[in-house]
Amino acid sequence: MSLTLRERRPQVPWAVIAVGVIAAVYILAPIVALGLRVPWGHLASTFSAPATQDLLRITLSSAGLATIAATVLGTCLALWLQKLQRLSAVVRLVVYLPFALPPVVGGLALTALLGRRGVLGPVLDAAGISVAFSFVGVVVAHIFVTLPFVVVAVDSALRQLDSEVIASARGVGMRPGEILRHITLPAIAPAVLTGAALACARSLGEFGTTITFAGSMPGVTRTLSSGIYLAREVSADNAYALSALLIALAVILLVVAGLPFLLRQRPAPSARTLGAMDVEQLRRLTSPVGEAQDVHFRVGHTVATFRGGLITAVIGPNGAGKTTLLRFLAGRLLGAEVSAEQVVMLTQNPGLPPTASVRQALTMVTRDEARAETLLRHAGLDSLGHVRDLSGGQAAQVALLRALAARPEVLVLDEPFAAMDVESAARWRHLLSIAAPDRTTILVTHSHYDVSMLASDVLVMEGGDIAARGPVTELLAQPPNRFVAELAGLNLLEGSVHDGRFNCEGVTFPAQGLADGPAWAAFPRTALSAAADGELSLQVVAALGSGEVLATLGHQRVRLADLAEDFAPGTLLRCTLDPHAVRVYTRI
Repeated sequence: MSLTLRERRPQVPWAVIAVGVIAAVYILAPIVALGLRVPWGHLASTFSAPATQDLLRITLSSAGLATIAATVLGTCLALWLQKLQRLSAVVRLVVYLPFALPPVVGGLALTALLGRRGVLGPVLDAAGISVAFSFVGVVVAHIFVTLPFVVVAVDSALRQLDSEVIASARGVGMRPGEILRHITLPAIAPAVLTGAALACARSLGEFGTTITFAGSMPGVTRTLSSGIYLAREVSADNAYALSALLIALAVILLVVAGLPFLLRQRPAPSARTLGAMDVEQLRRLTSPVGEAQDVHFRVGHTVATFRGGLITAVIGPNGAGKTTLLRFLAGRLLGAEVSAEQVVMLTQNPGLPPTASVRQALTMVTRDEARAETLLRHAGLDSLGHVRDLSGGQAAQVALLRALAARPEVLVLDEPFAAMDVESAARWRHLLSIAAPDRTTILVTHSHYDVSMLASDVLVMEGGDIAARGPVTELLAQPPNRFVAELAGLNLLEGSVHDGRFNCEGVTFPAQGLADGPAWAAFPRTALSAAADGELSLQVVAALGSGEVLATLGHQRVRLADLAEDFAPGTLLRCTLDPHAVRVYTRI
């Protein structure tokens, strides 16, 4: 049995639907009424008349030229707007101005600039160029009116284009021209077509600005719109016939404007089996040319060195500044000094080109389709080569392969395995592990496995600053804060050392060799055990399941594991703590 699956649409109140229907009828009813007045039997004679042919020639030629010019100008202006940041809002207001100006005012404004007595009039006269009251003036007036339609359509599409797509393309070594040709323009092509069609439709019906600036001279500047205006004073039937022609042309253009959306098809979901990964070959194909070097990083008073040929895990709670640090390292934020030049960053967003297949996206980096095919085959992703619609896990794997294909000297990864299934993540972890000596790898992760099994060094972020850094074994054994302790599966008590003993909430341990002052004590969760005669009194905060609870020891929270049962919140527990499992140390 086959089922046709459709996504459930949101419900709309009947009152809203009724008002919407009224609005649609309000727009359609005048068009239908006009159609009832059109002398359909006399259309052929009206359209074949020499005067009508002149109107059509001027209207179509001026609209065509204006549309081409407006499309080129508007697309370039929309692309420029993306670079202006805050100033873009001001420029957009200027671009939208022709929407708000009365057409006659627009014509007067063009006359003030390009007319014989206008600001540029003497310059144009000296060059032998006549703009006002000429066919050129018709085209100029149409461009002024239609340009905003293209800008609005293309600017909207560009603002919806994921910025990570462009950033990742730049990161893997694509030049600005390549990004424009292969990513940006294909992504906004439907919007460009829509803007051009809307501009052309508006140009066909333009009247006020044109007649004010270019006049209405038969065979020179008179368009269909001005012809209809004059015909209605002489022959209403002729005016209705010309109106029907203009409406037909507008409908055709509006259909063209909607084609990208009418023809857009969502590919049917299908299962794809990935192949085995050839780790050694993949390492060979993605290794950088030079040897791994230490990377020195400085921003403000923050200084860090990432050792070459090793994986450094960057850890910390949400909002600690991990991703910001990576963005500085990758050169996406100004104000940092980084000793490395070739840095490729992969964020949690794959940033793959939206209109490209997997093979095309990879070829953009390798600039060699054969090498892209080889990479896909050795990565076990060759079944995805022609695919554009990827699952989250598939996109994460393709993005990681694409980053490696650039042969980066420094690879910066922000939780690259988060979207992958267990098996896929395992093989990519294996690849990064054996390829670690080839480059400097910096990995943001919340996984204890990544920290303890992949990384050699750890950098801890807290509150936007580097709280600690050092070898993995050292920092996991002596956590600098509770976040690292949780990651290492340890409890952490903050206290002080005095006369060779550590004291916290009445709990004391020997601390020989440590100077007096603030200190921490770390111990496994299993070092705490429930006992009726225990010397410690804890209150359960929450049951975490599987015999593990969160409890308070004075003002500090600890976890107990391997309990015989889950205790309800508020329960008082007597516990013992194995002193041999406790490590006391001063702050790092």
